[in-house]
Amino acid sequence: MLLNIDQICRENIKVCHGTEYILIDNFFDPQLFDAAHKKYLLDYFVTNDKLEGFMSLSGHPLMEVLLKYESEMLNAINLVWQENCIENKSSVNLLPAGNKLHIHNDTHWIHVPIRGVLYLNNACGTTFHSDTYGNDPIDIGGKPNQLLLFKVLDKSFHSVGLLDHNAVDRFTISMMLDRTKEEKK
Repeated sequence: MLLNIDQICRENIKVCHGTEYILIDNFFDPQLFDAAHKKYLLDYFVTNDKLEGFMSLSGHPLMEVLLKYESEMLNAINLVWQENCIENKSSVNLLPAGNKLHIHNDTHWIHVPIRGVLYLNNACGTTFHSDTYGNDPIDIGGKPNQLLLFKVLDKSFHSVGLLDHNAVDRFTISMMLDRTKEEKK
């Protein structure tokens, strides 16, 4: 199996500060993941360095596999959270060592009820907080080939690099599971 989509199920839901999430180890076949990411590290380039604290990078070969299995993945996510997501808008991001993403909840994307983070290297995970002040921080994920999916809510406060300082560049594939489909130009 190239992807462990079967691990996206109600039985694997955990809750952190009221936010439901699923954390899957070895989401991709480990050999596929290792080969694709080693190749990527030789070829990637920055596509946008004007973002607050992080950069967008060129497409990752694993995104092609995500696209191939998008329908199955969306079906599993929709079943788990009774949602109607129709597209996985993915991008590769680099958070340079020492940078942070401050506490936020992602509710400004009104059509994105589920977020996903595929960790590409051994770096800091995603820290969930009980409030916008950073109380009760709990770090989740951060290992290569781990997929974190979580329900976006008013109380799904999270950050990167505040608890577990970002000592190395952090490579991720960020997923926005969206209820709307982007028009192709």
